[in-house]
Amino acid sequence: MRSICSRYILIFNGAIYNYKSLRNYLIEKGVELKTSSDTEVILELYALEGSDMLKKLKGMFAFVIWDIKKKEAFAARDPYGIKPLYVGLNSKGLILSSQVKTLLSTKKFKTDKDSYSDFSFNNFGYIVEPHTWFTDIKSIKSGHYVFVKNSKIVEEKKYYETEKLWINADKNIKKIDTNELLNKIKISLVNTVKKHLVSDVPIGIFLSGGVDSSILAALVSSVNRKDIKTITVLFDEFENTENDETIISKKVSEKLGLDHHIYKVTKDDFYNDLPEILKAMDQPTTDGINTWYASKAAAELNLKVVFSGLGGDEIFFGYDHYKKIPFLIKFFSLIKKIPFLNIIVKVILNFFSLIKKDPRWKYVTRYSDSVLKLWFLKRSIFYKQKKNLNKEKNYKLSITDFYKEFLNEDFQYNFKTLKLYLSMLDSLFYMRNQLLRDGDWSSMYHGVELRTPFVDIELTESLNNLMNNYSNYENKEVLKLLFESILPKEVFSKKKVGFQTPIKKWYQSYFKENKNISSNYIHSYMDDIRNSFNKL
Repeated sequence: MRSICSRYILIFNGAIYNYKSLRNYLIEKGVELKTSSDTEVILELYALEGSDMLKKLKGMFAFVIWDIKKKEAFAARDPYGIKPLYVGLNSKGLILSSQVKTLLSTKKFKTDKDSYSDFSFNNFGYIVEPHTWFTDIKSIKSGHYVFVKNSKIVEEKKYYETEKLWINADKNIKKIDTNELLNKIKISLVNTVKKHLVSDVPIGIFLSGGVDSSILAALVSSVNRKDIKTITVLFDEFENTENDETIISKKVSEKLGLDHHIYKVTKDDFYNDLPEILKAMDQPTTDGINTWYASKAAAELNLKVVFSGLGGDEIFFGYDHYKKIPFLIKFFSLIKKIPFLNIIVKVILNFFSLIKKDPRWKYVTRYSDSVLKLWFLKRSIFYKQKKNLNKEKNYKLSITDFYKEFLNEDFQYNFKTLKLYLSMLDSLFYMRNQLLRDGDWSSMYHGVELRTPFVDIELTESLNNLMNNYSNYENKEVLKLLFESILPKEVFSKKKVGFQTPIKKWYQSYFKENKNISSNYIHSYMDDIRNSFNKL
């Protein structure tokens, strides 16, 4: 879109949820808008205020604005990094794009593998920004903007310090009573859902039957009684087992009066779809295929916008390591004071690792002096392997190098409430680099816009003064208190298993049956993906 003054040209991907209020703001400033779109709001806001306008935007976005007069580009991403933006850069110039493969298609950039991304992928199962699989291609960092002049990035700045939301929450130790806490949480949740419902097309919900997606469905149905479609993916091998998500999701949809759809996926479907999935993937990852199928179902239902419960575990402390890691820190601080006890515990943990078939337990003693290290161990897939991938691949990097590069000053804080620290790490490292990225490529491939009401700066800001209070509740008990009368009891009584898929087994079968599979830049790394696919 070109600005009213014809000086600026915008390319934009995303959605600005507060664009109506910003539109009124621009009109009050005397701007005569031609459309009712959020695209024009971004453009004219930049024409009026320059980079300062980013502080006013609430939503998910990646955009580039070209200034014809200055021959200068301005590019920015939203604070959480929901929408991707990459830059291919060499001595001849640069290109900006929302996909890595688009930059590769120009054949202007080297395809040498980036050593940091290699380490990241094989240790975590995803690539950590700003790196990509290729040395010449980097990601514009989340919550950052850049100015481009004369084919070079001349300025890069962090405009939103997302990590400070958790740091400030840790400082707020004011206690409030349960009723006030529940009321404020509910108001925050209702507000974020209302905001994300801004759309001129029907909206669907990915419903797994878990706590987060079920609560999301309850909130949507309470503020929008229009025809809402819910979608649950059923992998045929899971039918009528504990991993069958359709059992509870049916009950949720029936109780809320929603239009429920089940999308069944067989092994043959997966075999047929795998080339398309790899084409969509853009960069190697060990996740996202479940969302790919849910998005495919949404597209077949002619849905353009869908809600996901992604982010609920991070903001409401749903992972089991929010309890286990603080316990381990406290436990080891005590036993280190007792001679020989540390050695005995180490022997027990080595034995435990054999029983559990999880080598990570061997390293707990070594990493027990640091929350960050224990979190690294929990999130690592490298330590689950029978073979030492670092030795096998002869990496030039060490874990120390990785800490320095990725777990930098943004993550080096002393938190009083360890759950808040872990929530920050999961939100700004794991969720940002895997869940959000995988959600984007897997949905956008089908022309579906994935919205994540739990991943929202305004929501995090509104919960800031409450986090320290509800962090004391185990297993999202605070959400149960809010929604147990609205949702089926099975939603809260079912053991948390995560979004399971039989993909690991299907991968193994696929590559055994297709030994001569043609290779491309992702195919050659699918063996690593296959080996790394065990769920944490």
